[in-house]
Amino acid sequence: MTATMHVAQHLIFKPVSERGPLCVEDGPGAVDDCGALTVPAGTVQGIGTYLNGLPAAYWAAWTGARRARLQLEAKGPGTVRLLRSGSAGAVSEVATAPVGEPVDVDLPYDDVGWLWCEVSAGDDDVVVTGGTWWVDAPVRRGGDVVVSITTMDKPDYCVATLRTLASCPELVTEDVRVQVVDQGSDKVVDHDGFAEVSELLGDRLRVVDQSNLGGSGGFSRGMLETLDADADAVLICDDDVEVEPECLLRAVRFHRMAEAPVVVGGHMFDLARPTVLNSFSEVVHRRTFNWGPPRMEHQWQDLAGGLRPVPWLHRRQDSEFNGWWMCLIPADTLRAVGLSMPFFLKWDDAEFCLRAGEAGYPTVSLPGACLWHMAWTEKDDSVEWQAYLHVRNRVATALLHATGPRLLPLALLATDLKLLLAMRYYPVELHLRALKEIADGPGRLHPELDSVVGRVRAAASAFPETVRHRPGDPVFDAVAARQTHEPPAPRPVGASGLAVFAVRGLARTLRPVPAVARRGPTTVLTREQAVWWEVPGHDSVLVLDAAGDSGVWLRRDPATFWRLAVRTVVVHARLALTWRRLSRRWRAAAPELTSPRRWRATLASPGAD
Repeated sequence: MTATMHVAQHLIFKPVSERGPLCVEDGPGAVDDCGALTVPAGTVQGIGTYLNGLPAAYWAAWTGARRARLQLEAKGPGTVRLLRSGSAGAVSEVATAPVGEPVDVDLPYDDVGWLWCEVSAGDDDVVVTGGTWWVDAPVRRGGDVVVSITTMDKPDYCVATLRTLASCPELVTEDVRVQVVDQGSDKVVDHDGFAEVSELLGDRLRVVDQSNLGGSGGFSRGMLETLDADADAVLICDDDVEVEPECLLRAVRFHRMAEAPVVVGGHMFDLARPTVLNSFSEVVHRRTFNWGPPRMEHQWQDLAGGLRPVPWLHRRQDSEFNGWWMCLIPADTLRAVGLSMPFFLKWDDAEFCLRAGEAGYPTVSLPGACLWHMAWTEKDDSVEWQAYLHVRNRVATALLHATGPRLLPLALLATDLKLLLAMRYYPVELHLRALKEIADGPGRLHPELDSVVGRVRAAASAFPETVRHRPGDPVFDAVAARQTHEPPAPRPVGASGLAVFAVRGLARTLRPVPAVARRGPTTVLTREQAVWWEVPGHDSVLVLDAAGDSGVWLRRDPATFWRLAVRTVVVHARLALTWRRLSRRWRAAAPELTSPRRWRATLASPGAD
């Protein structure tokens, strides 16, 4: 290879049972258990997939690459055809070469999507055992990269990840080290298999114990240790994930070749549905200041069919932040903008990336850099104790980065009213407490980082809806047999539909609760049926969890409804009226809240002021 070409990514071949559809297109070829792709004689096999195509638009835009090369490790008579897509998904052939020889292509800056190849076998089979994409971007930075995994009481997941990383010799040649920040009571070092992976990783592994300070505390510890070790970057990673080491290394290589330091985020695939891409590009929608994809139809995309059927995937997507299930942050960025905001959970990733972007360190969510994580749709944390953190941290982030409140107070108020009509009183109480903390200022964030969860969970005792009922419980058994699979009523559409829904719901709260509804649930709804416009039509209902083996009893309580409704209207009005003053106060405090010095003090003595 010429001196100016550097490895961007290696090809990954897995059998169909192991994420194979993300490696090769549907066709005559097959991948064996050793990772070799056999293309039968006289056939053509496409390799235009998420894991094995080169996202050329990203390499051209952020590293300045203008030329790419594919080198297959293959034997047998045949031809490699190199294909390129434009930003709208149109595909053209751009180069060919005999199997086993490198094939080069120029990268136009303005209209390029992905590069991939097809292998045409001649009179005999072609066997592909590997391959490498090279680009002509120079390596601009070096030094250790620390993969920092924050974990709490999931030692089985964590040890499995460590074992996967230990099996990759290229981590050594790429100067990648591994750190585990263990915040649980079921320690990783005590788990079966840890001694083995510890020996394999040797001095490249470090384990740090600390109190449970949430994701922001664990990830900030990883950031701080990275700075103290004078490493080049930290790649923070969740514990309950499955990884391909090559996918992590793609983020490392991209970081090292980027023209200027950038935050390199990885995509998230669904652990239960391995070809479904949960999260591709994330932004904060400014009108309501909520996170999400730029377009909702880009979420939950099944990529089993390869790159061709998904036109939007070929246009480079600009992100504002990346979830911290996998995200590489240069040490230069940490020195410039500080560590995480002490949020415990929720919005710490979005707030950090917004802050970094404002300082000139944008976020790139890089296709091909990814892992597999349980989909957040399997959890319903918006109505449990995390509801407190959702609202407090969302509003704090808006105060720090939004130009004004816009529709945020109104959106929060509408959410509370929907929850109240759906007999979810506990999360509304938590929202009100969260907004009081916002109004009091950021002074409690660091001192209460280790106690905030206990404080908000304690509030659940006043709300019967938080009690979980299971088989054998009279509340559960009384209605479980009545479960149906009927869909919910049609969703209210338009302003008039929402107005009618709201009026009917409010009118219902004025009527006494029937005695039969006070004695127990009168019906049962699955999680899918219990949408916000269906539940208010009932006085007393058992709502099952995703597995259907437990549920919560929601019951109408007019007194609680009106008490919380009045408070929420007053609190959200006050938030809108005092926004500018609160924003100035939070922004003035932010540099100290995120400074390594302040985090060092908190990590040394959690709970201290």
